[in-house]
Amino acid sequence: MYCLKTGWLLFIFISVHLEAASLAVWPINPRIDAPASTTMVWVKNNDADEEMVLQARVLTWSQQDNKDHYESQDDLVVSPPLVTVKPGTQQVFRIVNRKGAVTALPRELSYRLIIDEIPVATKQDGSVLNFQMRYSLPLFVGVPIDYEKKNFIDRQNAMADQLRYRLVESPQKSIEIINSGKANARLSKVKILRANNAEPTLISEGLLGYVLVGASRQWPLDQKQWDALKNTDVRIVFEAERQELEIAPH
Repeated sequence: MYCLKTGWLLFIFISVHLEAASLAVWPINPRIDAPASTTMVWVKNNDADEEMVLQARVLTWSQQDNKDHYESQDDLVVSPPLVTVKPGTQQVFRIVNRKGAVTALPRELSYRLIIDEIPVATKQDGSVLNFQMRYSLPLFVGVPIDYEKKNFIDRQNAMADQLRYRLVESPQKSIEIINSGKANARLSKVKILRANNAEPTLISEGLLGYVLVGASRQWPLDQKQWDALKNTDVRIVFEAERQELEIAPH
Protein backbone atom coordinates (compact mmCIF):
# COMPACT_ATOMS: atom_id res chain seq x y z
CA MET A 1 0.00 0.00 0.00
CA TYR A 2 1.50 3.33 -1.04
CA CYS A 3 0.33 6.74 0.22
CA LEU A 4 0.88 9.77 -1.98
CA LYS A 5 0.45 13.38 -0.81
CA THR A 6 -2.92 14.28 -2.33
CA GLY A 7 -3.91 11.37 -4.52
CA TRP A 8 -4.02 8.10 -2.68
CA LEU A 9 -4.56 4.99 -4.72
CA LEU A 10 -5.45 2.10 -2.50
CA PHE A 11 -5.39 -1.32 -4.17
CA ILE A 12 -6.88 -4.25 -2.32
CA PHE A 13 -6.61 -7.57 -4.16
CA ILE A 14 -9.06 -10.07 -2.74
CA SER A 15 -9.29 -13.56 -4.23
CA VAL A 16 -10.92 -15.71 -1.57
CA HIS A 17 -13.98 -14.40 0.20
CA LEU A 18 -15.21 -11.30 -1.54
CA GLU A 19 -17.17 -9.47 1.08
CA ALA A 20 -15.82 -6.18 2.37
CA ALA A 21 -17.49 -3.69 4.67
CA SER A 22 -19.01 -1.80 1.75
CA LEU A 23 -19.26 -4.39 -1.02
CA ALA A 24 -20.47 -7.99 -1.23
CA VAL A 25 -19.82 -10.14 -4.32
CA TRP A 26 -21.36 -13.55 -5.09
CA PRO A 27 -20.92 -16.24 -6.20
CA ILE A 28 -17.19 -16.25 -5.54
CA ASN A 29 -16.55 -19.24 -7.85
CA PRO A 30 -18.60 -18.55 -11.01
CA ARG A 31 -18.62 -21.05 -13.88
CA ILE A 32 -19.96 -21.41 -17.42
CA ASP A 33 -20.64 -25.02 -18.35
CA ALA A 34 -22.37 -26.66 -21.32
CA PRO A 35 -24.93 -25.97 -22.59
CA ALA A 36 -24.97 -22.51 -20.96
CA SER A 37 -23.42 -19.47 -22.61
CA THR A 38 -23.55 -17.06 -19.67
CA THR A 39 -23.19 -16.74 -15.93
CA MET A 40 -24.01 -13.91 -13.53
CA VAL A 41 -22.14 -12.29 -10.66
CA TRP A 42 -24.00 -10.07 -8.22
CA VAL A 43 -22.59 -7.09 -6.35
CA LYS A 44 -24.24 -5.35 -3.42
CA ASN A 45 -23.36 -1.96 -1.96
CA ASN A 46 -23.61 -2.26 1.81
CA ASP A 47 -22.72 1.39 2.37
CA ALA A 48 -25.61 3.42 3.74
CA ASP A 49 -24.56 6.71 2.17
CA GLU A 50 -22.17 6.48 -0.80
CA GLU A 51 -22.85 5.00 -4.23
CA MET A 52 -20.20 2.86 -5.91
CA VAL A 53 -19.11 2.78 -9.54
CA LEU A 54 -17.73 -0.62 -10.58
CA GLN A 55 -16.07 -1.78 -13.78
CA ALA A 56 -15.65 -5.47 -14.68
CA ARG A 57 -13.55 -7.35 -17.23
CA VAL A 58 -12.34 -10.89 -17.83
CA LEU A 59 -8.70 -11.90 -18.29
CA THR A 60 -7.20 -15.25 -19.21
CA TRP A 61 -5.43 -16.88 -16.27
CA SER A 62 -2.42 -19.16 -16.57
CA GLN A 63 0.44 -20.25 -14.34
CA GLN A 64 4.11 -20.47 -15.22
CA ASP A 65 7.35 -20.32 -13.24
CA ASN A 66 5.36 -20.48 -10.01
CA LYS A 67 3.48 -17.29 -10.86
CA ASP A 68 0.00 -16.32 -12.03
CA HIS A 69 -0.22 -14.65 -15.42
CA TYR A 70 -3.14 -12.62 -16.78
CA GLU A 71 -3.78 -11.46 -20.33
CA SER A 72 -6.56 -9.70 -22.19
CA GLN A 73 -8.94 -11.82 -24.26
CA ASP A 74 -12.04 -11.55 -26.48
CA ASP A 75 -13.92 -14.80 -25.87
CA LEU A 76 -15.76 -13.68 -22.74
CA VAL A 77 -17.33 -10.24 -22.32
CA VAL A 78 -19.04 -8.57 -19.39
CA SER A 79 -22.42 -6.90 -19.81
CA PRO A 80 -22.72 -4.22 -18.70
CA PRO A 81 -19.01 -3.54 -18.16
CA LEU A 82 -19.76 -0.58 -15.87
CA VAL A 83 -22.43 -0.29 -13.17
CA THR A 84 -23.39 2.29 -10.56
CA VAL A 85 -24.61 0.70 -7.36
CA LYS A 86 -26.71 2.92 -5.12
CA PRO A 87 -26.43 2.58 -1.33
CA GLY A 88 -28.14 -0.57 -0.08
CA THR A 89 -28.88 -1.90 -3.58
CA GLN A 90 -27.44 -4.60 -5.82
CA GLN A 91 -26.54 -4.95 -9.47
CA VAL A 92 -25.49 -7.82 -11.70
CA PHE A 93 -22.61 -8.40 -14.10
CA ARG A 94 -23.44 -10.88 -16.84
CA ILE A 95 -20.47 -12.78 -18.31
CA VAL A 96 -21.20 -13.89 -21.86
CA ASN A 97 -19.39 -16.37 -24.08
CA ARG A 98 -19.26 -14.63 -27.46
CA LYS A 99 -19.18 -17.98 -29.26
CA GLY A 100 -22.53 -18.99 -27.79
CA ALA A 101 -23.30 -22.13 -25.83
CA VAL A 102 -20.29 -23.82 -24.27
CA THR A 103 -19.59 -27.22 -25.78
CA ALA A 104 -17.46 -30.11 -24.55
CA LEU A 105 -13.84 -29.04 -24.21
CA PRO A 106 -10.59 -31.03 -24.04
CA ARG A 107 -9.81 -29.30 -20.72
CA GLU A 108 -11.31 -26.81 -18.33
CA LEU A 109 -10.46 -23.19 -19.19
CA SER A 110 -9.39 -20.67 -16.56
CA TYR A 111 -10.06 -16.94 -16.35
CA ARG A 112 -10.19 -14.18 -13.76
CA LEU A 113 -13.09 -11.78 -13.40
CA ILE A 114 -11.64 -8.44 -12.28
CA ILE A 115 -13.98 -5.93 -10.66
CA ASP A 116 -12.50 -2.46 -10.10
CA GLU A 117 -14.02 0.29 -8.04
CA ILE A 118 -13.75 3.57 -9.93
CA PRO A 119 -12.18 6.19 -7.65
CA VAL A 120 -14.59 8.73 -6.17
CA ALA A 121 -13.22 12.13 -5.20
CA THR A 122 -14.31 13.38 -1.78
CA LYS A 123 -13.50 16.52 0.14
CA GLN A 124 -11.74 16.06 3.45
CA ASP A 125 -9.75 18.85 5.09
CA GLY A 126 -9.23 20.43 1.69
CA SER A 127 -7.54 17.32 0.25
CA VAL A 128 -8.83 15.01 -2.45
CA LEU A 129 -8.64 11.33 -1.53
CA ASN A 130 -9.21 8.65 -4.14
CA PHE A 131 -9.87 5.13 -2.95
CA GLN A 132 -9.94 2.14 -5.25
CA MET A 133 -10.57 -1.52 -4.51
CA ARG A 134 -9.95 -4.45 -6.83
CA TYR A 135 -11.72 -7.78 -6.55
CA SER A 136 -10.55 -10.88 -8.41
CA LEU A 137 -12.68 -14.00 -8.84
CA PRO A 138 -11.67 -17.31 -10.46
CA LEU A 139 -13.88 -18.07 -13.45
CA PHE A 140 -13.81 -21.54 -14.98
CA VAL A 141 -15.38 -22.59 -18.27
CA GLY A 142 -16.31 -26.05 -19.53
CA VAL A 143 -16.31 -29.53 -18.07
CA PRO A 144 -13.60 -31.64 -19.77
CA ILE A 145 -15.08 -34.03 -22.30
CA ASP A 146 -13.65 -37.02 -20.41
CA TYR A 147 -15.61 -35.93 -17.32
CA GLU A 148 -18.98 -35.38 -19.00
CA LYS A 149 -20.48 -38.70 -17.99
CA LYS A 150 -19.08 -38.62 -14.47
CA ASN A 151 -21.16 -37.47 -11.52
CA PHE A 152 -19.94 -34.58 -9.39
CA ILE A 153 -18.08 -36.72 -6.84
CA ASP A 154 -16.35 -38.77 -9.53
CA ARG A 155 -15.26 -35.56 -11.27
CA GLN A 156 -13.62 -34.36 -8.07
CA ASN A 157 -11.88 -37.72 -7.61
CA ALA A 158 -10.66 -37.65 -11.22
CA MET A 159 -9.23 -34.17 -10.66
CA ALA A 160 -7.42 -35.25 -7.48
CA ASP A 161 -6.05 -38.40 -9.15
CA GLN A 162 -3.99 -36.19 -11.46
CA LEU A 163 -2.34 -34.20 -8.66
CA ARG A 164 1.12 -35.04 -7.34
CA TYR A 165 3.34 -33.42 -4.75
CA ARG A 166 7.05 -33.29 -4.12
CA LEU A 167 9.28 -31.56 -1.61
CA VAL A 168 11.61 -28.77 -2.73
CA GLU A 169 14.59 -27.76 -0.56
CA SER A 170 15.97 -24.77 -2.50
CA PRO A 171 15.75 -21.79 -2.43
CA GLN A 172 13.48 -22.51 0.57
CA LYS A 173 11.73 -25.55 1.98
CA SER A 174 8.50 -25.84 -0.01
CA ILE A 175 5.88 -28.23 -1.29
CA GLU A 176 5.29 -28.30 -5.03
CA ILE A 177 1.94 -29.56 -6.34
CA ILE A 178 1.70 -30.58 -10.00
CA ASN A 179 -1.56 -30.81 -11.94
CA SER A 180 -1.26 -33.05 -15.00
CA GLY A 181 -5.02 -33.45 -15.42
CA LYS A 182 -7.73 -31.66 -17.37
CA ALA A 183 -9.48 -29.84 -14.52
CA ASN A 184 -8.22 -27.00 -12.35
CA ALA A 185 -7.59 -27.75 -8.68
CA ARG A 186 -8.73 -25.57 -5.77
CA LEU A 187 -6.77 -26.52 -2.66
CA SER A 188 -8.35 -25.73 0.69
CA LYS A 189 -7.83 -27.02 4.26
CA VAL A 190 -4.66 -28.86 3.28
CA LYS A 191 -3.24 -31.10 6.00
CA ILE A 192 -0.73 -33.85 6.61
CA LEU A 193 -2.01 -37.11 8.08
CA ARG A 194 -0.02 -39.92 9.70
CA ALA A 195 -0.85 -43.61 9.67
CA ASN A 196 -0.61 -43.73 13.48
CA ASN A 197 -3.61 -41.34 13.77
CA ALA A 198 -1.44 -38.62 15.28
CA GLU A 199 -2.74 -35.05 15.32
CA PRO A 200 -2.84 -33.75 11.71
CA THR A 201 -0.32 -31.10 10.72
CA LEU A 202 -2.00 -28.20 8.95
CA ILE A 203 -0.55 -26.64 5.81
CA SER A 204 -3.50 -24.26 5.43
CA GLU A 205 -6.62 -23.70 7.52
CA GLY A 206 -8.48 -22.15 4.58
CA LEU A 207 -7.69 -21.68 0.91
CA LEU A 208 -4.10 -22.53 0.01
CA GLY A 209 -4.50 -21.65 -3.66
CA TYR A 210 -5.09 -23.04 -7.13
CA VAL A 211 -3.08 -25.29 -9.42
CA LEU A 212 -4.30 -24.84 -12.97
CA VAL A 213 -4.36 -27.46 -15.71
CA GLY A 214 -0.85 -28.40 -16.83
CA ALA A 215 0.79 -26.21 -14.20
CA SER A 216 2.55 -26.51 -10.86
CA ARG A 217 2.74 -24.24 -7.83
CA GLN A 218 4.97 -24.10 -4.77
CA TRP A 219 4.14 -23.04 -1.22
CA PRO A 220 6.70 -22.53 1.58
CA LEU A 221 6.69 -24.87 4.56
CA ASP A 222 7.70 -24.21 8.14
CA GLN A 223 10.01 -26.64 9.92
CA LYS A 224 7.15 -28.53 11.58
CA GLN A 225 5.41 -29.11 8.25
CA TRP A 226 8.66 -30.07 6.56
CA ASP A 227 9.55 -32.59 9.27
CA ALA A 228 6.05 -34.11 9.12
CA LEU A 229 6.32 -34.63 5.37
CA LYS A 230 9.69 -36.36 5.69
CA ASN A 231 7.99 -39.32 7.36
CA THR A 232 7.26 -42.32 5.17
CA ASP A 233 3.71 -42.93 6.39
CA VAL A 234 2.19 -39.54 5.56
CA ARG A 235 -0.78 -38.61 3.41
CA ILE A 236 -1.70 -35.14 2.14
CA VAL A 237 -5.41 -34.40 1.93
CA PHE A 238 -7.35 -31.29 0.98
CA GLU A 239 -10.95 -30.20 0.76
CA ALA A 240 -12.74 -29.36 -2.48
CA GLU A 241 -16.47 -28.74 -2.65
CA ARG A 242 -16.86 -30.21 0.86
CA GLN A 243 -15.17 -33.43 -0.18
CA GLU A 244 -11.86 -34.61 1.27
CA LEU A 245 -9.40 -35.70 -1.42
CA GLU A 246 -5.84 -36.98 -1.39
CA ILE A 247 -2.70 -35.88 -3.25
CA ALA A 248 -0.26 -38.69 -4.04
CA PRO A 249 3.53 -38.24 -3.93
CA HIS A 250 5.35 -37.64 -7.19
